[in-house]
This record gives sequence, C-alpha cells and structure tokens, in this order.
Amino acid sequence: MERPQIGQGNWIYLAALLGIAALGTGAYYAFREYQKPAPQVTPSAVAPTADPATTTYPGKIRALKTLPIPAPIDGTLEEVSVADGEEVYEGQLLARITNSTLEAAKQKSAEDLESLKTKLEGFESQLVAARLESSRASADLARARAEYETASKNFERQKLLFREGAGAKKNHDNAEAAFQKVASERAQLENAVKAADSRAAALQASVEEARAKFNEATTDAEETDAEILTGDVKAPVSGLLVNHKKNAGDQVTRDIADLFEIAVDLTALEVVVEVPKALEAKLGAGQNALVQIAEAGPAPLEAKIREVKDGQAYVEFLSPSPAIKPSMTAQVRFLIP
Repeated sequence: MERPQIGQGNWIYLAALLGIAALGTGAYYAFREYQKPAPQVTPSAVAPTADPATTTYPGKIRALKTLPIPAPIDGTLEEVSVADGEEVYEGQLLARITNSTLEAAKQKSAEDLESLKTKLEGFESQLVAARLESSRASADLARARAEYETASKNFERQKLLFREGAGAKKNHDNAEAAFQKVASERAQLENAVKAADSRAAALQASVEEARAKFNEATTDAEETDAEILTGDVKAPVSGLLVNHKKNAGDQVTRDIADLFEIAVDLTALEVVVEVPKALEAKLGAGQNALVQIAEAGPAPLEAKIREVKDGQAYVEFLSPSPAIKPSMTAQVRFLIP
C-alpha cells in the first residue's frame, strides 16, 4: 500500500498552524503575569527615640559620711592588712609604714643610750667609793682630833709643871713630841677629808650630768620609738573600709590626707550617675528620683538629687538594709516634674 504524499502546500499550512499556537500560549502566560498582584513593600521600622526622663541610669553606690585617715609619717608602706569593702573595728591595724631615717635614729639612740648608761654607772661606782673614803677619813679625823685634845692638854700640863720646876724635862719633851705628832696627823687627816669630800662632790656633779644626758637620750629614744609606732596606721573608728590610696611597697608622705577612708554610717548613701547633657539640663538639687538595687528587693527606694555637676548626678537615699554597701551598682530613674 502506498504512503500518501504531502505536498509543499500542506507543509506551509502546517507551519502556520504551529506558529499561531505558539503565539497563543505566550499571550496566555503574559496575561497571567499581568493579573498577579503587585508585591507589598514594607516600610523599614524606625527606632523610637528614648525618653531620658523615663530611662534608668546605672551608677555606683558610695557612703555620704566617711572619715579620711592621713599618712602619719613619711616612709614605705610595708603592709596593708585589710582590703576595700571589709569591715574594720576601732583600733584595728590597717597598715604599717616604715621610715629608714627613723630606724637609723633608733639604732643610734640605742647605741648612745648604752654608752651613756655605762658612763653613768662608772661615775656612780666611783662616787660610792669616794663617799666611803670620805667617811673613813672623817672617822680617822675624829679620832685624831680626840687624841689631839688629849695630847694638847697633857702638853700644856707638862709645860706648866716644867715652868714651875715641878716637872721633869723629859716628861715635858715627851708630851711635846706626842702633841706634835697628833697635831701633824690631825692636819694630814683634815686635808685627806677635804680631798675626799672634794672628790665626792666632783663625782656627784659628774653623776648628775651623766644622769641628765642619759635621761635626755632616753627621752629622745622614747620619742623616736613613739614616732616609729605612729607608722602603725590604726582605725580610729569602726566602719567599712571604702578606699585606700596606696599599696604595699609604695612610698607615702604626710601630705596624703586620705590614705584610707572609712564609711562610718552605712544608712546614708548616694548613687553617682553619669547623665547625658539633654537630661542634665533638666535636673537639679532636691528633685525626686527612684533607686533600684538588687540587694534591696524589687521595690525601688525613694531618693533625692543632692547635686548635679560636670555630667554627674549625685542621688542620695537611706539604706533599708545592711546588705547594701558602697561600690555596689544601682539603677536610677529621675522623676522630672
């Protein structure tokens, strides 16, 4: 069976039909795209401007009533016995300051004191011996004076007898010799007593002078020791140590007026807050504020502005709990009328 033949005209007709079909399909899809709704454009969200009057501001708590403790002497801070935030009691040792000049002076004072003590003890020993010698010489002189009186009376008697021819010359000469002897001895003992007394008096003066120097050196040594002891920095009151300016090994001088600082009243506190310029212009002393402290519970504490200065607000409040301490963090909201 023969396959029917397709002529040239038929091919042209078929191609035209296929073209019309393609155009129709394209038009259909173009119409569908046109019917789709336009995509919704969502405007970008604009961040609201924060209201400084309703914003809370963080700050550090500090004590209103503190006692500064100055450095008592110049020197080196050898040790610091307490740390910031610790409670201290009156008389507690906070730190110890050493001064090399004072330590050298103490050593020299001790050496001088020992030398003066030795000298004083030597003079005192010599004075005792001199007084004993003077006492002995005085006793001998008393005996010699008694013998002198006896010999003098006997000599006068023998002279009278010899002159009257009632006495022998030998007795006269013997009495005269005995008298001359005791007279010479008496004179020697009188000189010895004077010398002993003079030596004792000189030694007494030396003892008094040495004792005065020793006492003066003792006073100087005690003053040096006392000044060294002032290097022991002690708490004058009980409270909470909130700050110290120097650490162990640092040099300190007397012009440091607040080497340590102790909070003496933990009920009167304040929060120091950094505030923006826009808010600073609206704040003033006496205005109300609220202070939120985690350690005080969920309820905020009533407070007042004490001062606003150089971008900082000082907000004071009364602490309801001993758990609230300086250096803690608080949040402050200012109540602007």
